This record gives sequence, structure tokens and C-alpha cells, in this order.
Amino acid sequence: MRHRIQIFKTIRNISIISVITVFFQFSGFTQVQPVYEIDTFDVIYDWINQVDTNLVIEHVQHLQDFDTRECFTPNAVEAQNWIKDQFDTLGLSVELQNFQIFGNNPSDNVLATLTGELLPDEYVIIGGHYDSYTGSSFAPGADDNASGTAGVLEVARILSQYKFQRSIVFCAFSGEEYGLYGSEAYVGRCVEQNKNILGYINMDMISYLAPGNYLHTDIIAPSSAQPLVNFYTAVSAIYLPDFPVEEGSISSGDSDHTSFNNQGYQGIFPFEDTQHYSPYIHSQQDIVGVSFNSPLLASKLIQTGLASIATLAIPYDPVGTEERIAQENKIKIYPNPAHNTVNIISKFSEPVQFELFSMQGSSIAKYEFKDLTSIDITGIAPGTYIAKISNKEFSEHKKLIIN
Repeated sequence: MRHRIQIFKTIRNISIISVITVFFQFSGFTQVQPVYEIDTFDVIYDWINQVDTNLVIEHVQHLQDFDTRECFTPNAVEAQNWIKDQFDTLGLSVELQNFQIFGNNPSDNVLATLTGELLPDEYVIIGGHYDSYTGSSFAPGADDNASGTAGVLEVARILSQYKFQRSIVFCAFSGEEYGLYGSEAYVGRCVEQNKNILGYINMDMISYLAPGNYLHTDIIAPSSAQPLVNFYTAVSAIYLPDFPVEEGSISSGDSDHTSFNNQGYQGIFPFEDTQHYSPYIHSQQDIVGVSFNSPLLASKLIQTGLASIATLAIPYDPVGTEERIAQENKIKIYPNPAHNTVNIISKFSEPVQFELFSMQGSSIAKYEFKDLTSIDITGIAPGTYIAKISNKEFSEHKKLIIN
């Protein structure tokens, strides 16, 4: 995580913002704002249980053992190549992206792609930086950010075994500690390619639990990324109901999610704790056992990241896919999570019934309509419900979050 306040970086950002404004006005780049729909996939319960805490610790220790991953050192290039080897072993399509900082070449971004089966040009991205910094030749960077890098590798290890409708990109960025340079280079290229990115989840410092604190995550994000925050929170409530997701903010420092938000995409930063994060980062004490002191917290954040990425990418089931998609396109429920109203669009010729059930199976409300309806839910308590939508041609159950 970048914490240093640098005058040259501030001046550079002013010029970048000006360039971005002009670029959006004249390049024709438009990022379609995604609609985040919550659904429940039983396989995701199995996948999050595959998270191997011992393997995560092993990977963090291995990254720490490079002694430093400061991005201009040979050690960082060795770490880059080791990360690439891990992705290669999983059978992913892997790329090393070169970029420059101050006219010099740091270690590369490592980018691994799992191509979607139905919507390969729609991208869901999870990433974190692997470079470290202390200002000395020993920069172990266990929590900041071997922890997040190991988290991305673990999500990739599990999800690479399966197929998804959308493409998933797993990123290990370099140059974050000097000012988000690696992620800026990657996202800038995505803009040039007019790449449709539905969302980015950042993994940076996921493993320090302050003495006496409780397991939870604080999400850092601008208001423009609130839909993705809501999506992540709702997915966590489904798959890890005992792991609180809370709003967070930091007065100094930044991370790679900002590169996505600056370019009109939505990026969020689930963080170990905005008020009680590791006091050992950017020091020689950022090591396993001191700064990386809670493998359980790391595993929870990996599980929520995995569940969110998998839900957004949509697990692919080839059996009856075309027929199922044709049917699903005839019904749309939004927003989800919902607050005061739920809107339902039906393209069926016959009337449609909408029935809302509690998680215990009790019927809460029932409606019948054609075409379009808006349902007032202000009298329904916040929580997770099952919505049944049916008629003579169609029947489906969906999770509906009311907040």
C-alpha cells in the first residue's frame, strides 16, 4: 500500500486528470455502467472451502524470502518470474507487461487471464501489487503486500479449475509503492482497448489483526463505486454471513483500485482495518508472525474476494445454457440489493407471479403483473430473501437482498 506523500506525484496526478478529461471527451471511450445482479450458486460454497490457509502462508513466506521486492531490484524480477510460473502452472494465459517509472524499467506487471465461455469480452478483475518498499535493501513486505499477492494466487488456483461466462483477469502489479504506476499502465491500456471491465477487487494488506480487534473488513471506495461495494457486501452476506463488511476510509495512502476508478471503471479495496492496520508496513518488521499475524483474516478476505469474482463472472454450466439464458433474459429484477422498491421487467406474454419468502420459507408478499411493475418494499425488514418468479412457461428462484 502506498503511504508516502510525494510532491512530484501530486503534480503528476494533476496533469493526468487533465489528460483523462480530454481523453474521455475526444477519444470516444465509453464505459458502460454495469448492473450488479446477486445470485446464489451452490458451487461457490464448495469453492470457498477450498481456500488453503497453509498454502497462502507458504506463498507469503516465499515472497518474503526474496528479501526485497523493491521494483527496481533484480529480486523483484525474480519474484515477478516466480509469480508468472505459478499462473503458468494453472494453465492460464499469462502476460508480462512492461512499463516505465521515471524513464526506467521496473519489474513487470504479471497478468493472467481465464477466458469466458459466453461473454469473453466482459472482464472481472482481481489483483494486488507484489512490490515492497522500506528504503533499505531488506523489504520483506509480508502484509504489504505478499498477503494480497498470495490471495490473488489462491483465488486463481481455485477458479482456474472451472469455467465462467465472463473472463477473469488475475493481476500482480509492480510499481505500486512508487505511486500506482503498474496499475495505471494496465488500466490505461484497457482504456485504449475500450475494454469492458465490470469491476475490480483489490487485495492489499489482508492479514494483520490488531490485538483485541475482531474479524471484519473495511471497504475503501469512492462513491462512484458504491454499486460494486453493495454487490460485494451482499455476496459476503450470502456466503460468509459471520464476516462483517464495514465502510472504511483512510486519510493518507492509496492502492491500485484508484487506477481503475480514475479511468471510469469501478474498483473497491477491502482492507484489513482502516483504523488499526499493520504498524509494521514499510519496515523490516513486516514479516510473517509479526505483521502477517492472522492467517484466518487473510483466508476470510480471500473467500469473500473469490465469491464476489465468481458470482460476477457467473459459473458456466453448458447444460441447457442457451435455453436458460433465453428464459432469464425475459425477466429482470433490479436493483439487487434493493432499498425502497424492486423493479421487475417481464417479456412473457402471460402474467407473472412474484412471491417473496423469508430464508425460513415463510411467504412474505405476493404479486401478479404483466410487462413492468415496481413493488414497494418499505415495510419489509432488511435481510436476505428468496424471490420466486413464475408463470405457465417459467419458474425461477433468486436471492434478493433488502437493505
